[in-house]
Amino acid sequence: MFLYAQVKTGKEVTYLVNNDVIDIYADDGKVLEENIPLEALNPYKNQAILDILQTIRRTALVDISALETTLKKGEVGGTMNVGSECHIPGRELDLPLMDRIEEIREKVKKMLELTPNDDTLVEVVDSLMVIQIPSRSFAIATDSSQVYFKPAIALIGAICDIFELGPFDGPEMVKAAVLGRYPQMISPNGVMSAILSFPTTIEGAGNAYRSIKVNDIVALANKRTFDAAALGSVFEHGAAFESGNAMGAYRRYHLLGMAYQGFNADNMVWELLRDHGKGGRITDIIDDLVERALRDRVIEVEEKLPSGYTLYSTRDAARWNGYAAAGLMAAAIHNAGVMRSGQGAPSAMLFYNELLTSQTGLPGVDFGRALSTSVVYTFLTHNTYGGGEPGIFSAEHPATRGSRGFIIPCAAAAMCLDAGTMMFPAEATSGKMFKLREILPVFKDPVKKIAAAAAAVSGEV
Repeated sequence: MFLYAQVKTGKEVTYLVNNDVIDIYADDGKVLEENIPLEALNPYKNQAILDILQTIRRTALVDISALETTLKKGEVGGTMNVGSECHIPGRELDLPLMDRIEEIREKVKKMLELTPNDDTLVEVVDSLMVIQIPSRSFAIATDSSQVYFKPAIALIGAICDIFELGPFDGPEMVKAAVLGRYPQMISPNGVMSAILSFPTTIEGAGNAYRSIKVNDIVALANKRTFDAAALGSVFEHGAAFESGNAMGAYRRYHLLGMAYQGFNADNMVWELLRDHGKGGRITDIIDDLVERALRDRVIEVEEKLPSGYTLYSTRDAARWNGYAAAGLMAAAIHNAGVMRSGQGAPSAMLFYNELLTSQTGLPGVDFGRALSTSVVYTFLTHNTYGGGEPGIFSAEHPATRGSRGFIIPCAAAAMCLDAGTMMFPAEATSGKMFKLREILPVFKDPVKKIAAAAAAVSGEV
């Protein structure tokens, strides 16, 4: 939504846009909330965004059936990505963990609770145990490693208590099955896992929320395109706030980018797809975007060259970036939807940025960083390297980390539209995440919840 104010300076009348009020729309093109102050999307003020981020850092996962199998075979502490090559004959443990899974669940929960009936969560779906450590745990936390260690120690302790394992009865095997060879290895590599990567494996400070794979986001969103865009944006821009990237003038920059690209602000992404989804091309999306930016006075014609080429300028670079980011999302979704495959998402983002910059003379998304990032992303998913696919990358990978906030949400949205063409689809790489959302409703309808939370605080920001 745009509110124009006339400002008279001598004989001229100019128009100033209220840059900090937006409307949020659902994936059916219907408005959810109107007149939302941009600051109401700040992760520190929007309760729905805060809940998503808190859930991410509190949650651990363990497949009890897999734990039972690895103990029975004596294959623990493996260091390979495929299988477990560390077999210890004579130390097998035949423990009926699945038969007593409810007893294990209750004991783990009791051990983790800091006070009775706090927000500790231990639930089971099929053989997957989902564990959330209490929020209060983070009062003394220095990093996110406790989301691995506390559930692991509680689980190991519960198993040893229930099955009465003494010092010589194999507790070290249970530990090795749950945590792998840690601390000999730099991170746990047993059956215990979490949504966030272990701190020692993350490539740089402030990147924890960026360690979530594209396919994991797809699974958490249950392959709903706009939900994946929203979750990807929350993780990416949440990392920007955590690391300090979103300070000062860059706070508004990230909030606008998150709103337009991730939350369908002013219905821009949806309308671009509606108008150009059938028979349209990425160039049509760019033409429409430029027309919208001109109409909304986000950009203006700076000069028309003798050749007929038009140069544009902007007085609001942050909002222009938000518009361009919305177009990037539409281009990635459009490309994947047309071919029913997510493979082309990196190249679609590459050429969108290249063409947008060539057409306007203005910087592309994230001031060129999205273009350069998509070049490397395309290379590692298409060319010499080959073996990678868009879904197996996370935002903190060297190929995708260059643009903080604007590549991964598009890739996640695009991968939701893949019709089974990938060698590594979300169903194969992120099966646990599909089960996880059955227990944690925070991941369902994120745009609706974020919009409602924004409306709830709109009078206070």
